[in-house]
Amino acid sequence: MNVKSCVVAALAAALAGCTQTAQKETAPSAAAYTLTPADAKVVETGVRSSLKDMASAKLGRMKATRRADGVINVCGYVGAFPFMGILTGSPKASFAVTGIGNDEGKAALTVNFCRKAGIAL
Repeated sequence: MNVKSCVVAALAAALAGCTQTAQKETAPSAAAYTLTPADAKVVETGVRSSLKDMASAKLGRMKATRRADGVINVCGYVGAFPFMGILTGSPKASFAVTGIGNDEGKAALTVNFCRKAGIAL
């Protein structure tokens, strides 16, 4: 085998590894979870409490997944901004906001986190 063939083979192997890594990162890590009306109310309360202007916040669609360990990831929109957080039900239902994409960089991070949690916004 000549040097050119070795380089081509090495490059092909490297690219194959990148493809496998990318597929692992974008594969859903949890099963879809349907939010109940009570869940949605808890999420809304949690999101509103994390904002400066709670009263004017308009929540849009929300989606959720449940991980194998029972953690429920919730993503959605508040106005034009994506948000993400964790919904818990024990001992009392609560929602902790882990991020709101209120600028371009944070929005990209939030959408990426949601995608890794198996939620396409």
